[in-house]
Amino acid sequence: MTKPALNRRPAWQELRPLPFRPCIEVVPGLYQVRTRASRAYLVVDAGITVIDTGAPGSGERILEAVRDIGRSPEDIRDIIITHAHIDHVGGLPELQRWVPARTGIHLAEARDVESDEPLPNPFAHALLARICEPYLLRVDPGPARIDVYLRDGDEFPALGGMRIIHVPGHTPGSIALHFPERGVLIVGDAMQYRFGRLMPPHRLFTRDMAQATASIRRLAELDFDTLCFSHFRPIVRDADLKVREFARSLPA
Repeated sequence: MTKPALNRRPAWQELRPLPFRPCIEVVPGLYQVRTRASRAYLVVDAGITVIDTGAPGSGERILEAVRDIGRSPEDIRDIIITHAHIDHVGGLPELQRWVPARTGIHLAEARDVESDEPLPNPFAHALLARICEPYLLRVDPGPARIDVYLRDGDEFPALGGMRIIHVPGHTPGSIALHFPERGVLIVGDAMQYRFGRLMPPHRLFTRDMAQATASIRRLAELDFDTLCFSHFRPIVRDADLKVREFARSLPA
């Protein structure tokens, strides 16, 4: 696929400041970014790894967050997408017009992002999918470049080591990011955290709930203290104990 054109890159100084603080620090070196329709993350050490890019129109928010922590967009080295739903990958073409960072997504969903065809409809319910189809086609961000096809067990050096965990169910190529040296797990949409309770991914947007449940059980085997989601506030203490208790409560 042809690399997106770079001729529309705005000057960094021309980005307008947002009316709210664009990010918060979760743990040292990890920032949650408020994007359109979801949350992205900045993993910050010598370079910056961006986890997810929000819905279309989120690219400027991510760059503003980078500026807010005193870094430059040239510091962004990698962009990792947890899955190919529009609220996670919609800002990718926009961001790629401004930064040349290497981009990765699981092999199972790379073609969905690279293709000239619209992104897959996220609704698992057939009627809702049909009702929302016209809107989704109207806001589809178009194709983006994928440089790395991720697989389970792949590792990156960010924050002492970031490991790719394949957690299918919500989508076929959903991934989580585990930072064992920092005790952090980013799960994307593999779980929800509503009203102080862990829950499986939303049924309306999950392709295979049985597979999603099996993925939660796999995550429960990992060690971590902090758990980060794409739509909810993080759990910052004893998160692995909570996930193990939650996994035991799930139906066989």
